[in-house]
Amino acid sequence: MTQYGSNYRGSASVPPAGGSGGGARVAQAAAGGPTRRGLIGSGIGLVASIAAAGGGFAVWSTANSTNADLDRAFDLDAIPEEDRPERLNQALNLLVIGSDHREGNDESDARSDTTILMHVSEDGNAAYGISIPRDLYVYIPEDPDATVSDTIDKFNAAYAWGGVNLTVRTIENLTGVRIDHIVEIDFGGLVEVVDALDSVTMDIEPADADGYITDPPGVESIHGDHRFFPAGPTELTGEEALDYVRQRYQYNEGDFARMRHQQELIKAIMDSALSAGVLTDEDKLTSFIASTSDAVKVDTQFNAVSTAINLMDMRSDDLVFMTTPNLGTGTQGGQSVVIYADDPQDPEPSNPEAVSLWEAVRDDRVEEWIAANPEGEEE
Repeated sequence: MTQYGSNYRGSASVPPAGGSGGGARVAQAAAGGPTRRGLIGSGIGLVASIAAAGGGFAVWSTANSTNADLDRAFDLDAIPEEDRPERLNQALNLLVIGSDHREGNDESDARSDTTILMHVSEDGNAAYGISIPRDLYVYIPEDPDATVSDTIDKFNAAYAWGGVNLTVRTIENLTGVRIDHIVEIDFGGLVEVVDALDSVTMDIEPADADGYITDPPGVESIHGDHRFFPAGPTELTGEEALDYVRQRYQYNEGDFARMRHQQELIKAIMDSALSAGVLTDEDKLTSFIASTSDAVKVDTQFNAVSTAINLMDMRSDDLVFMTTPNLGTGTQGGQSVVIYADDPQDPEPSNPEAVSLWEAVRDDRVEEWIAANPEGEEE
């Protein structure tokens, strides 16, 4: 059976041992949590949604200045209109990309380490984040500006071969969903955002893979100084948060655990903005906006201020996370991958859940899709 993911509190979709099919899983938004309106979307992307929730001329001026000064690195108009899906309604589809680029490294070697399709309903009352596994084995459509295209490979190869525009082409071909805007953040930018909030608190998941289980329970990083993260709620700096959400080999769920931790970090950033008083202290808010504006890149048409206004009536616990429906892990083309479908260009026979999810996103009926796919729902 096809698998799909869950929200902040539950697990992301988990490939069963051996890569065979497994139970489908989805969960609705976590109960409780922050209820302050004005926070929604990605804490690493929708910087202006936090700005707009504040008050005062200085904050508003800073938000407008930030909007004008954003690094507008991506031009979606460069993709021929005839190659793109039709926009069917006024729902917002924002693509949040986390690249593995670090300052001082060759940007051409970067890949999309994290990709989340953020869908905000047309009425503005709900938002959904759908993680796309970087190892998802998909069709990468033809792009005359890419070094490689018109082939089937891992999803994150699209970013390496053709940057954001080929990534957009690949997602739009995969889903039929029109991408409205792009927000990209790299490793250094993520550290800046967390440090601008002083820290975040995350519930560390202990390692459970053979050879990585620790006593006391927790997880030891395989990177750098091999930090140890004790299990349970832990306060993290930007570098520590980045380190934790990059771990995957220590978990039986592998990359699915990593995606879940990335989703949890977005929630933690949102929660930290509330607890740190960023929304109620004008100086803190202005400083946060100034710090985070340098951390992201956006498309040429993205208006941070108007987007923030449209999202001001939403609560952070309205955000539901899922993972792209898939058939588990396996081997294709001589490499380990997450299998999207028996035939990536015709997924309907083997992965009808994915097809129906993308239809629901296109038609702005995601809430209905979740209600119709309750198997394994976690409270």
